[in-house]
Amino acid sequence: MVQTTRETSALQPEVVQALQTPGTWAWAYVDASGNREDPRRIAALQRRTVSDALAGQGCSERAAQIIEEELVEQPGVPAPVARYVLVRDDELVLSEVLPGHLHGQESIGTGAVPDLLPLLAHRPFDLPFTVVTVGREGGGFRSYRLGHAPTGAAEDEQRVQGRTDTLHKAKSGAGWKQPHWHQHAEEIWRQTAGEVAAAIEETVRATSPRLIVLAGDVRARELLRGELSTSTRALVTEVAVDTRADDASEKALVQHVDLALARILASRRHDVQDLLRTHEGRGDNESVSGLGSVVSALQQAQAAVVALDAGALGDRTLYALDAAPWVATAPEQAAGATVLGQVPAVCALVRAIVLTDAELVLVNAASLPSGAPASALLRWPVGPAVPA
Repeated sequence: MVQTTRETSALQPEVVQALQTPGTWAWAYVDASGNREDPRRIAALQRRTVSDALAGQGCSERAAQIIEEELVEQPGVPAPVARYVLVRDDELVLSEVLPGHLHGQESIGTGAVPDLLPLLAHRPFDLPFTVVTVGREGGGFRSYRLGHAPTGAAEDEQRVQGRTDTLHKAKSGAGWKQPHWHQHAEEIWRQTAGEVAAAIEETVRATSPRLIVLAGDVRARELLRGELSTSTRALVTEVAVDTRADDASEKALVQHVDLALARILASRRHDVQDLLRTHEGRGDNESVSGLGSVVSALQQAQAAVVALDAGALGDRTLYALDAAPWVATAPEQAAGATVLGQVPAVCALVRAIVLTDAELVLVNAASLPSGAPASALLRWPVGPAVPA
């Protein structure tokens, strides 16, 4: 059996449940950044473009209206930012603000199966992380999740205020008092660091972050690291900026967080590609390559991780089903389920991945065995070939 680290799905349970019920879907995935000249006019034009595109594909007037109304709302998140709105049978299922640039092209459509790829591109798996800013007088931190806009909820943010008396060490010329005040100030800073560390440890136990980004005063960062447990310290990456200084420092922090998250995603992608090559080389039947083989694995809920190059699928199509096995390469593979329609292969595959609780990893086909557009790591090995 393939041993893989299963990441928790980033899709809400209610969305997964909605995908199991047949209906007519409509969706829009667009850039919602407001850092453009005359942003209101551009946003209004964009909404009209979305509505016209949906109408041209036969979308109901009500579904198009719901999507347009959702796009009116300002994201409330600094650019770049995208919006994803999903409607089924004229009822809103999902409306999400997705921090960051568009992952690929805009997607606007209607049909028996929605295009979930943009959503999972922003949220390939549930990745909680924490950003900490510290000074000698205390510190604060906030918890986030990859691909989720900040909610502003009180439980997501904490501040710890330490003692403010004698925060600064004595300057030269203080005479015999200087060593005493140096020691006193250092002890206050250390106590404050311990209080901040205790709050962070509690958050780590509650949210299990994969990453902790630490910014702020250099001495305060040093003291805080010393107060953290070994396991928590292993999650920490430091950025040498104090966000209270200026806007440039804030931007540097954002860039550092983005880079750290990108490294985690790249590491996961590399691990999956390495496992696929290893199993392919061994011929141990614990992985499969090729569109047909991956569909077969998904039909049996056998795929643990699916590595996919969406672009390499081109204009290929698959059959979407209203019940398990959810996807088929031909109507005769429906196994008693009703065929919803022949849809783009990427839409059918991503839906089946979600419904079978598999993990999606987006890759380049050149990195996959035999250059196939899709490969999968299996929950259990396929059986030996049956002799003709």
